Amino acid sequence: MVQQSFMPFFAPFGWLAVMLLIGVILRAKVGFFQRFLFPAAIIGGLVGFIVKSAGWCDIPYETFVSFAIHLFTISFISIGLTGTDEAAASHSGSMRKSIVRGMLWMACVYVAMIAIQGLVGGSAIYLSNLITGNPIWPGLGMLVGTGFAQGPGQTVALAAVWENSFHIKDAVSIGLCFTAIGFFIASLVGVPLANWGVRNGLTTTKAGALSRDILKGLHPRKKGDPAGKLTTHSSNADGLAFQLSIVLAVYILTYFECQLMESLLPGPIKALAFGLMFLWGMFTAIIIRWLLGKMGLTDYIDNNVQRRITGVSVDFMIIATLTGVKVTAIWGNIIPILLVSLTAGLVTFGFILYFGRRMEEYGFERMLAIFGTATGTGASGLMLLRIVDPDFKSPAAAELGLYNAFALVLLPLTLVIFPLPQMNVLILFAVLTGYALAAVAGLKLFGFWKARSW
Repeated sequence: MVQQSFMPFFAPFGWLAVMLLIGVILRAKVGFFQRFLFPAAIIGGLVGFIVKSAGWCDIPYETFVSFAIHLFTISFISIGLTGTDEAAASHSGSMRKSIVRGMLWMACVYVAMIAIQGLVGGSAIYLSNLITGNPIWPGLGMLVGTGFAQGPGQTVALAAVWENSFHIKDAVSIGLCFTAIGFFIASLVGVPLANWGVRNGLTTTKAGALSRDILKGLHPRKKGDPAGKLTTHSSNADGLAFQLSIVLAVYILTYFECQLMESLLPGPIKALAFGLMFLWGMFTAIIIRWLLGKMGLTDYIDNNVQRRITGVSVDFMIIATLTGVKVTAIWGNIIPILLVSLTAGLVTFGFILYFGRRMEEYGFERMLAIFGTATGTGASGLMLLRIVDPDFKSPAAAELGLYNAFALVLLPLTLVIFPLPQMNVLILFAVLTGYALAAVAGLKLFGFWKARSW
């Protein structure tokens, strides 16, 4: 019984936990990882990829990919259950206006980058096909926009649908490879860029040297921050178990919602049911939190604990996604992967730098935060921001969380990209072009496209 249940259920979690511990140890001990602020999950995921590729782990690749998809959904549910902080209300009227402008700027740049990265990736695949003679489907190049700007979870969710439902070979591994390269760009380009800005006095707030606990990734002993508060009495139920149960209850409800949608949706768009399970889960969580608010029960949901659940899900998800990359898929497509990644990375850097230099207030901080997000995740953006604004005195950190309020404008794009293999790829080219033009027009409309400020 123990042996039969260990491998398909508990062994993968044990594996991911060991890789995370290795990542934490290496971050604390290796100067290179500290210099570029590599998160432990990235380090552990790379170690997992090496060990798995060497054949020292017999857990199937598909198991890690499945874990990543489920953890991604759980992270979105916990985000939906997490309420907004009241800290923003304490800002002055002028600061609130600045935050709104920063949110608009970040939203326009982020939407533009997703579209432009996809266009660059698809075009690079066309060029690669001409160079190598390989008939690679251009949609795989468009995965770079998802891998760079939307992170591993969204990439796995999309690529898994393409690979399993539409039989696009190696979609998951190629998409995850783009994700891994994006994290490298965020660190290997973003950290030197941040230090350059500090040396040249481009930051609004004074940035000192990063403390040893930030570099090592470990709090000093007995000085860690509290993780949250208990909302249940320990004689009744553990507080963490209660918070996690809320998340998983929403998860089960979302699963049945997806089953219902799959039975009702026609033809190729059936993939939108479970393919967008993370999005339906977040919507369901938001609705449930709203209902609890009407009943006066939201005090039983602790925001800090929910953030910890989100963080746990993301850390384990990153390790699972990197471990799930098949080395054979990478080497078989190494030229197009490198061509797409290099081109998308250069365009991303140039675009964000161009518009970042046209922001009068906190321009460097905002540029750095959105660069990390557009190549890694929101955590990557905060990591880079901490270098130039260690105490988060600028509004950039708040804006990085709040700009997601505009993310719903990406929903129509999501509805197109998931069933793309059943459509003409030129349709997505047209949609991405429309998004890019609209986002750039927004930068002009809101007064963000003007003379350089720094």
